[in-house]
Amino acid sequence: MPIMGMALAVACGGHQPAAEAGLYDFAQDSTDATTIYGLACDGCNDTIVVLLRNIESDPDTFYILDASRQKQVFGHLRIGDMLAVVRNADDSARADKVIDLDDLKATWCYEVLPTLRKRADVSEADAKQLLAKMPESLKDSLLVPREYGFQLKSENKVTPVGMSYQSKTSDEETPFEYPPLKRYRQWRLKGGQLILTETMRDSVGNILPVSSDTADLVLLRPDTLVLRFGDEVKGYYKKE
Repeated sequence: MPIMGMALAVACGGHQPAAEAGLYDFAQDSTDATTIYGLACDGCNDTIVVLLRNIESDPDTFYILDASRQKQVFGHLRIGDMLAVVRNADDSARADKVIDLDDLKATWCYEVLPTLRKRADVSEADAKQLLAKMPESLKDSLLVPREYGFQLKSENKVTPVGMSYQSKTSDEETPFEYPPLKRYRQWRLKGGQLILTETMRDSVGNILPVSSDTADLVLLRPDTLVLRFGDEVKGYYKKE
């Protein structure tokens, strides 16, 4: 076992963490003083979380009973998993929210269906008439669900799911169109919220943020993720 792995194993009560470099694979938002990161250690249960923040110090203990009752513990906390803990503003030993980052880091997808394409030279009523006259077999061949989503990875990286569909020029020849795909490239947490960012490269190769979407976690299970973007609640399934 590498030296770092041995140190983490000893600090966490003899268990080797799932990722030996787990303490360093997530960039904390420097403006977010309430959220801390570390590895789950022996002693975690429905009442407390024991968190190793630094291999040179003892683990910290946070009470999570209230967070559990309010369904603010996301994921299945396992020894060695990387956790994000949002501390209570008035009691630093109490957590308002706990997120298992190893459960969150996965490929999350949802299915989309095309809608009738809007054209300046065709009224909505005429378009619906054309659609009504279209043979069912042709409609079935065109109204095909597509898989959109994103893969949350270490080092705050995101890979969009569904980009290959966007390059099909044949799409423009059909009366239907699919919604635009959010091409997220970066992610981070702030105050327990998930922030997904679209980026672009400038002329010299620097990565620049284009736009960001902020989501509240509603549910995180082994095969299900539910996020709330403002008034919209969106569900995802985990793709292995």
